[in-house]
Amino acid sequence: MIKTERSDDRNSRIEALRSEHSRLEMRLAELERHLSLSPDEQRERAEIKKAKLQLKDTLLHLQRDN
Repeated sequence: MIKTERSDDRNSRIEALRSEHSRLEMRLAELERHLSLSPDEQRERAEIKKAKLQLKDTLLHLQRDN
C-alpha cells in the first residue's frame, strides 16, 4: 500500500512538473514572437530557460527512479 501511495505521489508530481514545463514553453514561445525584447523580457526569457532545464532534469530523475 505504501509503495502504491509513493508511486501515486510521484506520478502526480511528474504531471505537475510536465504542466509547469508546458506553461513555461508557451510563455517562452510568446516572448520569441517579439521582434525585440525589453531588458525585463530578456531577463524573463533567461529565467524561463533555466527553469525549464531544471524541470527537465527533475522529470528525468523522477522517471528514472520509477
